Amino acid sequence: AAALPSVSGTALHALALAGLWPSLPASRNRAVLVHSAAGGVGSMLVQMAKAIGCHPIVAVVGASHKVAACEALGATAVIDKSKEDLWSAASKAAPGGYCAIFD
Repeated sequence: AAALPSVSGTALHALALAGLWPSLPASRNRAVLVHSAAGGVGSMLVQMAKAIGCHPIVAVVGASHKVAACEALGATAVIDKSKEDLWSAASKAAPGGYCAIFD
């Protein structure tokens, strides 16, 4: 419980720095890529991005057992970089590119 303000504050600040908070840009491209999406800040970013209307939300994980967790959080696509090439999979997940990449 003590980590929640820190994690959510960091995620919200990252969204604000990317220009996605408090309102989405007029641009039609609202695709985001979140590295370490199964971790604390990454999982909060996935949930917040979904809540504000970003799409697609592409999550990046480093192990197979983390894929289902990211899907449950609301990721549109999950890239397991231990099994597939990160950037070719990222290009397929959002052919129009990304408005923000969170690392």
